[in-house]
Amino acid sequence: MTGIRQRFASVLFVVLAGLSPQLFAAQPDWVGGDSAEYSSAQYLLGRGTGATEEEAQNRARGDLAAIFEVRIQVASENTISISQSDKKSQVNKLATQRVSAKTDKVLSGVSIAKIWRDPLTKDFHALAVLSRAQAAAALREELLKIDTAVQQQFDASKAATDPLLKIAALTRALAVSIKRDGFQASLQVVNPSGTSLDAPIPQVTIQAEINDTLKRVKIAPEVASDDGVKEFAGILKGGLAAAGFLASDTGSAELVLQGRLVLVDLGRQANWNWVRASVEVSLVEKASGRVRGSKTWPAKASAQDPATARSRALIEVEKLFKQELRTTLIGFAAS
Repeated sequence: MTGIRQRFASVLFVVLAGLSPQLFAAQPDWVGGDSAEYSSAQYLLGRGTGATEEEAQNRARGDLAAIFEVRIQVASENTISISQSDKKSQVNKLATQRVSAKTDKVLSGVSIAKIWRDPLTKDFHALAVLSRAQAAAALREELLKIDTAVQQQFDASKAATDPLLKIAALTRALAVSIKRDGFQASLQVVNPSGTSLDAPIPQVTIQAEINDTLKRVKIAPEVASDDGVKEFAGILKGGLAAAGFLASDTGSAELVLQGRLVLVDLGRQANWNWVRASVEVSLVEKASGRVRGSKTWPAKASAQDPATARSRALIEVEKLFKQELRTTLIGFAAS
């Protein structure tokens, strides 16, 4: 029996001696937990696994980038929530834009610090690291650039005597300020304490300025032609209100929003009745008669009967006003 054990032990020794030492290499600490070499207090970490070294590295970088993407998404949703809670402010609808701030400059500092191949599964594991201090410095630089741009537009709004030019400058300031949210959220991720860099001019301040200025702009909606559609007067007035402006009577207004509507019955095509609409608006200075700008939109709708097709065409016109009239009127400011 002893001889058999000795022969077995000898065979086992030969087999084990022929195997790669990597088989017995301990799994690095960073694969399944914290890294002793790259502490979470100083670095952000991303981990990736793949059949090839390149695949593992790409997944590690993606894992690290996802940290920022999640926080940017949260910042966007918070902005939307705040906007929807304020029913008095039409202009807060701007805040429903998705935050598109990118952290490309920050992520350019990501490096692959470690690579390990599991001797059993043959999978590659990669560790991506990003210095918190380096990332924070890059984010602060971007935030300062944004704050400078916001301040420039805010100052321009103060200097403008034309209310539309003032609104245009404030709207640009708000758009830039909204982009700030993503960088702000990323900075909170980078800083272990969760601190960030407050905006010198908060969005709420810019929105309040826009609201106050909108209330001072007196625009009278006026139907130049409606193609016999009596509902068009209400649609034009409603579009002006949805844009955030207070509709005034012609006597007290400084500007007149002239609207023109043309409806064309295209007849029945492929078992559907079609109606095409063309709507035009012009912003005119009442005192001088100067046209600040004009724009025309096409619309089209169909239904099983002509009356419903006509109604749907008017609904499309109403949607156009709600979505684009505010931007269009502010764009006339430069004219």
